[in-house]
Amino acid sequence: MAIHHTELETPPGREPLPESERPKLETLRERLQPLKELPGSSIEALYAAQELFSYVPPEAMTLIAEELKIPESQVFGVVTFYTMFSLEPQAPNVLRVCRDLSCHLAGAPKLIGALEDALGVRHGHTSPDGQFTLKVVSCLGLCDMQPALLVNLDQHGPVMPDDVPDLLDGIRNGAG
Repeated sequence: MAIHHTELETPPGREPLPESERPKLETLRERLQPLKELPGSSIEALYAAQELFSYVPPEAMTLIAEELKIPESQVFGVVTFYTMFSLEPQAPNVLRVCRDLSCHLAGAPKLIGALEDALGVRHGHTSPDGQFTLKVVSCLGLCDMQPALLVNLDQHGPVMPDDVPDLLDGIRNGAG
């Protein structure tokens, strides 16, 4: 039985997807079609959802589970395991700074401080202009680029505190 986007239920305690966002579920359904026959395509499907919504809403998880014929709990597990996915709306530019040992020793704390100062926000929050969400995350797998930073999915490193103004200006001007 196919569930159409108007039938997808919101879990208790969560705000339903706004009506203006619901058409994106059909777009997501279309994007999932080529993935249906590919084993292990849940991460690709979640990237598609996050690209459309800026996060992975519960309705998108339900749709992904239905279309890929996998348990919804499995989809939720992937979303909550990987730091690249969010359950809450994100700014257009998500900055992820690695905090693991090698990046820490290479200056990640100073980089985080410089980003917080430049954005006017502590990590874990979105800048007042709504353009940047700053996250401190575990290993990005970029140990050769320490201290490493991801801007959405674009790799940067090594990034030093003095690089922050030019980096943010480049992102604001579309060179991110």
